[in-house]
Amino acid sequence: MNFSQLKARLRGLINRSDMTDDLAAQFIRDAQVRLERELRLSFMQKYVTFSIAEAQKGGFRVPPDYLEMIELFTDHGQLERVDTSYWLKRPKTLGVPECFIQTGHDIRMRPYPKPDETIYLRYYGMDAQLQNDAQTNVWATACADALIYGAAEYAADHYEDERLQRFAQRYGVCIQELSDQQQQEDFSGPMRIQPAYRYPQD
Repeated sequence: MNFSQLKARLRGLINRSDMTDDLAAQFIRDAQVRLERELRLSFMQKYVTFSIAEAQKGGFRVPPDYLEMIELFTDHGQLERVDTSYWLKRPKTLGVPECFIQTGHDIRMRPYPKPDETIYLRYYGMDAQLQNDAQTNVWATACADALIYGAAEYAADHYEDERLQRFAQRYGVCIQELSDQQQQEDFSGPMRIQPAYRYPQD
C-alpha cells in the first residue's frame, strides 16, 4: 500500500468525518515509530562499512537511522561490548580493535583501529517516514495491517472511541504474528552449535 491508500483505509476503519488527512497521516507515522520501537525483524537490518581517521581515536557516531546494534566487527573478528572499567584498561594506541563501549549515539573502540582498517556495523534501523501520497516503505509493504491497527489505536485514543480496546487487541495479534514469523525465520536455516563445555582429552 502507498501512503494515500493507508490513509484511506484508516479513515474507512475509524469512519469519522472530522478525521483530517493530516491527522490520519500523523496516526500512521506514530504507529510506525511504535512498531520500530517494539519489533526487531529481519527487514529492519542494515549494514554499513567505514574507516576511521587516527584523529578520531577509535570513536564514531552511529547512523541517523540507528535503533539497536546487532554486531560490530573488523576483518580480524567481532568486537565485544564491555563495561567502562574494562574499556579504560585497554591500550589507547593503534592496533586491532577488540572491544567497545556505547554512550548514546557514540561508539568508542580500543585499541584504536588503524586508518586503513575497515569497520563493519550491522544494526536495526528505522525506515523513512511516509510523507507523499504515492510513497511506500517496508512497513506499508510487509505488514500494512500492523500499521493500520496501530494507527487506529492512536485514533481511537484521540477521539475517545469505545473501540480502542478492540483495535489494541488486533494490533497485538499483528505484533505476535510478526514476532512468531521472525522466530521461525531465525531457526529455519542451518545453525552452527558450539559445545557448552570443553573436556580435556585423555
